[in-house]
Amino acid sequence: MRSLARVGLRPSRDHKISFGVQLALVLLWIIYSLFLIFTEPGSSTNDRHFIHYVFMALAIGYLLFILAQNTSLFGTQSYLEITPAYVVEKRGHFKKKVAIYLQEVTGIVLNNTLAKFTMRDGTRCQIDLKLVNNRKSQNLVKEKLMEVAKKHDIPVTDNSAPNRRK
Repeated sequence: MRSLARVGLRPSRDHKISFGVQLALVLLWIIYSLFLIFTEPGSSTNDRHFIHYVFMALAIGYLLFILAQNTSLFGTQSYLEITPAYVVEKRGHFKKKVAIYLQEVTGIVLNNTLAKFTMRDGTRCQIDLKLVNNRKSQNLVKEKLMEVAKKHDIPVTDNSAPNRRK
């Protein structure tokens, strides 16, 4: 199905340790393991060298993990997509997609930070619009949501305040 809009999302800001601190720690671990490998006296077949190599491999694996979650190094993994039939939110490699089938939606409430969907079975789904990269993309998302809501005859309540430039 053809996509009406697909916008990238910022990395989630709900981690206990920020991306910058994680990156600094993993780089420190890599430097430390390299220091241990190259400065230890004795033969290179020492049993402790094996542990240093394992530690460095784990540090590099963690580096790849945090880069995959927080950057677009491996392609866009966090996105919000709006099509004529559904809305999809994907927040990264290791998180599942949230798909909202628009024919099951009975109402949409928009504000500056959230899009709340009321479903036929009484449940509610929401999409965090704070994660959308910029205001232009937020306006595009709201515009396309209004467009598909009009197509499916879904009532929309827009509680968002107008964007103010500072």
